[in-house]
Parts: sequence; C-alpha cells; structure tokens
Amino acid sequence: MSQLANQVAVVTGAGRGIGRAIALKFAAEGADVFCISRTAENSEKVAQEVRATGRKAWGLAWMLLMARQ
Repeated sequence: MSQLANQVAVVTGAGRGIGRAIALKFAAEGADVFCISRTAENSEKVAQEVRATGRKAWGLAWMLLMARQ
C-alpha cells in the first residue's frame, strides 16, 4: 500500500506543466487530488485525467491577488 493511499492532496498550479505532473503522480500513488489553477478549464481538464486513474478529483480556479502597498 502506498503512503498516499486514502490521503487528499492539494496541488496549486495543477493546470499544466510541473503542477499537472505532480497531481497525476499523487493520484498514481493513491491520493485523491484537488487540482487548483488560474482557470477552471485547465483545472477541470487535469481533474478528469486524475479521475481516469480511479481516484477522486476536483478542479478549482483560484487567483490570489495582492494589493500594492
């Protein structure tokens, strides 16, 4: 059994590149994954890839903006 079995991972930047690869690796290791990126479209696309591995996944769009001081 994997160390990540039945755990939940939160991956920011999951919509593409390294974040996508991390989300898919966590899923392959048994974790359910919250896929977070700046666009809902990219997040959901990766979440669908995670679901295809048999794990649960949620795609969320989130952009953090900081006020200038």
